[in-house]
Amino acid sequence: MPSANRIIICAAGGGKTTRIVGEAVRGTERALLVTYTRNNAKEIERKLYGLGPAIPHNIEVMTWFSFLLRDLARPYRRVLHDRRIEGLQWEEGRSVPYIPETNTSAHYFAGGRLIYSDKISKFICECDRKTGGAVMRRLAQRFDHIFVDEIQDMAGYDIDVLELILKAGIKLTLVGDHRQATLKTNQGKKNSAFGGIKIIDKFKAWEKAGLAALTYEQHTHRCHQHIADLGDRFFPNEPTTKSLNDAVTGHDGVFIVASTQVDAYVATFAPQVLRFDKKTACRDLPAMNFGESKGLTFDRVMIFPHGLGKKWLSTGQISHVEKSAAKMYVGATRARFSLAFVHDGAVAIPGAQIYE
Repeated sequence: MPSANRIIICAAGGGKTTRIVGEAVRGTERALLVTYTRNNAKEIERKLYGLGPAIPHNIEVMTWFSFLLRDLARPYRRVLHDRRIEGLQWEEGRSVPYIPETNTSAHYFAGGRLIYSDKISKFICECDRKTGGAVMRRLAQRFDHIFVDEIQDMAGYDIDVLELILKAGIKLTLVGDHRQATLKTNQGKKNSAFGGIKIIDKFKAWEKAGLAALTYEQHTHRCHQHIADLGDRFFPNEPTTKSLNDAVTGHDGVFIVASTQVDAYVATFAPQVLRFDKKTACRDLPAMNFGESKGLTFDRVMIFPHGLGKKWLSTGQISHVEKSAAKMYVGATRARFSLAFVHDGAVAIPGAQIYE
């Protein structure tokens, strides 16, 4: 019997968040919509309020760590830890790597009350093991259907928690785009082989094990076809994207703008300026880093490329931006109608037009 669990890989601008919100609203199931960041959770809530005066009583929206803390870590924490878990101790890296897990309080907690963000899912997995699956049974009593957005952000033991849910008989829908893996929920060693774009290998393994059906939806409502084509070039081994944006504005596609033409271009088209990071000079124009722009849409985008980005533009060799491909993909696919790169010299990008 085919699994009811789904993993849906959507291209940038494919409407994945709109899809899961609509599906949750149309149903009568007790549904939970989860995503990593607060900004994405607010976007889900915004879409829900766009469909009615209030969020339906059968739907809850949470960030990933709120979900872990409230529904999974706290209910059965006594099997490992006597004191109440007050909250999270956020860790950018790896917490107390030399304290063994036999020292439960110090291994998992700061001061005995705040659980380390990179260890909370490990704690949950151990609680579920020690209680014979009680953590997951309780979750199944709470929700009929769990939707996880931006699934590519998951890392470490968070991936193991998802696998527990897949096996628990709770309908689980995971949506995202591994090509946009610019964030990680933690920096733990666990499941490091599936970090970033390689998380797709874990999805394939789950499908092979019969835990979920994996599908690709390679269309974009956002990007002009030439912009979608350029985004696809960062990941030549992935399925290609079809644009459903057939609008014609008179300035559509991918452009190369000489540094001497920047002021005139900005005055004419008012693009959103994007950059790899704050180290990239943008002529004092208001700019946003690629990572900050994730999830956003702009009619027109102008990118000031970083050093390796310039080499890619000059040679067309993807090897120059292979390590930053996810960020480059995110930056390029924010644009609806036109995408411009500020660049002087040779250009080896198919389909790019020289702006004059």
